[in-house]
Amino acid sequence: MKATSTTAFAALTALLLSGTAPAAFAAPECTVDALNALHVANVAVTAAKPVAATATAPALCDVHGTVVTSGEGVANGLANFAMQLPESWQQRFFSMGVGGNAGRLVPAVNATDLASAPGKGYVTIVTDTGHTGNGTDANWVLGADGKRDVVRITDFFYRAEHDVTVAGKAFAQSYYAAPVKHAYFDGCSTGGRMAMMEADRYPNDYDGIIAGDPNMDYHGGLLRLVVQKVALSSPAAYMPQSLLVAIDKKITERCDAIDGATDGLVQNPAACPMRAEDLICHAGETSDCLTPEQARVLHAYTTPLHDRHGHMLFPGWALANLSGPRGIGYWTTGDSSPDLTKGELPWGSNPDAAPRGWVFARQALTFWLGLGPDQKMAALDVDPATNSVGDKLMASFNATFATAETKDPAKLLPFIRKGGKMIIYHGASDPAIPPARSVMFYRGLATTMHGADKEAASVRLFLVPGMQHCSGGIGPDKFDTLSAIEAWVEQGKPPMSIAAATKPDAAAPHSLPLCPFPQQARYSGHGALTDAANWSCAPQETAGASHVGGAG
Repeated sequence: MKATSTTAFAALTALLLSGTAPAAFAAPECTVDALNALHVANVAVTAAKPVAATATAPALCDVHGTVVTSGEGVANGLANFAMQLPESWQQRFFSMGVGGNAGRLVPAVNATDLASAPGKGYVTIVTDTGHTGNGTDANWVLGADGKRDVVRITDFFYRAEHDVTVAGKAFAQSYYAAPVKHAYFDGCSTGGRMAMMEADRYPNDYDGIIAGDPNMDYHGGLLRLVVQKVALSSPAAYMPQSLLVAIDKKITERCDAIDGATDGLVQNPAACPMRAEDLICHAGETSDCLTPEQARVLHAYTTPLHDRHGHMLFPGWALANLSGPRGIGYWTTGDSSPDLTKGELPWGSNPDAAPRGWVFARQALTFWLGLGPDQKMAALDVDPATNSVGDKLMASFNATFATAETKDPAKLLPFIRKGGKMIIYHGASDPAIPPARSVMFYRGLATTMHGADKEAASVRLFLVPGMQHCSGGIGPDKFDTLSAIEAWVEQGKPPMSIAAATKPDAAAPHSLPLCPFPQQARYSGHGALTDAANWSCAPQETAGASHVGGAG
């Protein structure tokens, strides 16, 4: 913060030194002129309006504006933000990540946390990360001259979130004339990557961080290219939604009871012995089974990606809960049959008809890697026979995305040493980012810290049974990580479990405790299977720790 009015600055300085908030404070008017009169460094307010209280949220000032981004060896940029300043502030700051290729002020965050934060008296903030887009397109990566826009790329990778955090805290403190006592970050998918990046690069920004289904590195995009190459190799490879439902039923029948209860949830897909080849139609079978071509798709889907030297680069996806509106069809293989005669437009020119992973891949090839729209997917150097990628293509991905990746556990140590706490959660049936990727990172962090107990004192991982990407699926995807991280940071109470439930109107209502990895929820043997009160987190030695979330 460079300059504030003399009175506000003096009040703020005194309060920062005292560490206490005033009993009553008259906040500035919720207008553009009044808020810009705070003169918070690098911040320009472009819109402001008061919002009346509702039954579930307090009255607040809804603010939109821009933050000038700077440093990190590149020219200045500009990031948009949206901020909500509640009438009754509890001196807590809550920043939210965004999804995909960003560009919108739409949080990608745990929905329960998003809904509860205003009522808890949080200042909330979200940024578009320095460019405008629809969350999928990556045309902003190239500037008007056709070259990579390093300013926008740097802002998207890490700079904008940090600068908006610094400016947002300063703005809140100036607005209320009181200090931020606790700061939290919450994001899922790309928002989860942003969460990891904050801990990785800027360990002092936040006291507590929630990273959901984090996109820690971009090798998953290469693995999806392998799967799609198989899926588009033959008309017989397409799997309609009805078949996926039938396959899910077979997998559940085979593996549901492995966790000790037949409740419709395969808690740990990695412990399920079912393989794609087991689902191929036998003689006389004509339905609810796979053609050899379909089996090859699922084999590629569940097999880790390697380089041509045999090194594992990225784990495969889980063979469970493949169906549903946000399952493998939505992300990778398509919800409608592709027309293989249409070349690079197998689902037509409407991007909403193509799998989301296909759209992201085309955007990556065209803009991120700079190969242009004519690059043939089938010509890429990925080999489904070995689930491997060629050195040149891998090197191009690494060079493009290296500074956006957070796959080195050792880089979390400064955040941990200064007392930061982190909750990582991941849908056990995530079809966008394999949960085994988070497990790999978590195991690596335990090794780095010389013990799982030391790691668990600062970072805990929760796998969410049956949940797909960030939400959805058949599992209990409603849970409160914000209260859990609050209790850990502010009261020193680490989360021993987190209560989770499905929507009340779900086809298979269920509640369950989410357990810190490698523990799993275990049924007591008494009472309703769908009631979390009849479940508890099993000790490590009985929870199948050697199999949970295995990376293959």
